[in-house]
Amino acid sequence: MTSSRYSATLIGAGSVGLVLAASLAKANWDVSILGARTPLDKISMQENGIFSQYSVMKFNIHQNFKPPNLLIIAVKSQQIDTVSHWLSAFDGKNTTVLVAQNGIDQRQIFQNYFSDSPIIPAIIYFNAQRDNPGSVNLRRIGHQDVCLPQQEQAHLLASAFSTGGLRVLLTEDIQTRLWLKLLANISVNPLTALTGQPTGIMHRSDIADSARALMLEALPVARAEGADITVQDVEDTLTWISTIPPESRSSMLQDKQAMVPSEYQALTGAVVRAGARHNIPTPLNKLVLSLLAGSEAELLRN
Repeated sequence: MTSSRYSATLIGAGSVGLVLAASLAKANWDVSILGARTPLDKISMQENGIFSQYSVMKFNIHQNFKPPNLLIIAVKSQQIDTVSHWLSAFDGKNTTVLVAQNGIDQRQIFQNYFSDSPIIPAIIYFNAQRDNPGSVNLRRIGHQDVCLPQQEQAHLLASAFSTGGLRVLLTEDIQTRLWLKLLANISVNPLTALTGQPTGIMHRSDIADSARALMLEALPVARAEGADITVQDVEDTLTWISTIPPESRSSMLQDKQAMVPSEYQALTGAVVRAGARHNIPTPLNKLVLSLLAGSEAELLRN
C-alpha cells in the first residue's frame, strides 16, 4: 500500500464500515481494519453492477501501534461491549472517532470510552449489504449518503468521503438530523424484521399506515429532545422510504436472518426511553419494542 498523509482504522467490517473504508481508500488514505474475523487485504465493492477493489491492511493493536488520524466505529450498538477493550488505546486528541451507528446517543455513549478524542456521529443514508467478508453491495437512497455535524474535524472527513465518491451533507443541527433518521429506523427496521420481508413491504398501504403511526407518536418525543421536526417531516420520511430499492433488507432484518442480536434497543428503545424521560406516552412503540424483544428471544433460543 502506498503511503498517504492520513490514516484510518475501521472497527466493524460489516456493510456500512466497508463502504466508509472503501471511500477513504479511494481518497488515498491508508486504511486498516481491526478485529475482522476473516483477515482482509482488500475491499470489493459493487454498485449498479460495477465492481471496484481497494487495498486495506490488518491493524495489529499489539505490534508497532501508531494511532491513526481516524477511528471508525461501525459496529452496531448491541456489539459495543465486544470491542470496548480496544478503544482506550486510540484515545488521544490526534485521533478523531467517527461513530457510524444508528441511534441518537452516539456522543453520550462513547464519551465513556474517549476523554481526549473528538467524537463525530455519522448518519448513514445508503443501503449496503455484505455478501461475503470484505465484499459489499452499495445502493444509494435519496440525495445524501452520509451526514456529519458542522465541526472542525468533520470538514476533513467530508472532503475525504466526497473524494471517495460519497455524497456528504454537513449540518448545523445534528440533533434534528439524528431524529429524522430515527423516524425512518423505528418504522422500516421493526416492520421489516417483524414481517420477515424486505423493504418493499413498506409500499403496502397498511404497513405504510403503521409506519406513519409509529413516527407520529415519536414526534412530540423528538421535539422534547430538541429536534425541530414537524408532521411534514413524517410524510417526507415516508416518501424517502418509498425510494428504497424494494429488494433491500434493513439492518434489523439482516440480523434476524443471521440469527444474531439486533439493535432494537437503540432504535425503538430510544424512543420509549426518551418518552419516559419527558412523561410522553409511547404505547405503539412500546408494543413494537415488546414484540421485537419477544421475537428475538425466541429466535436466539432456537
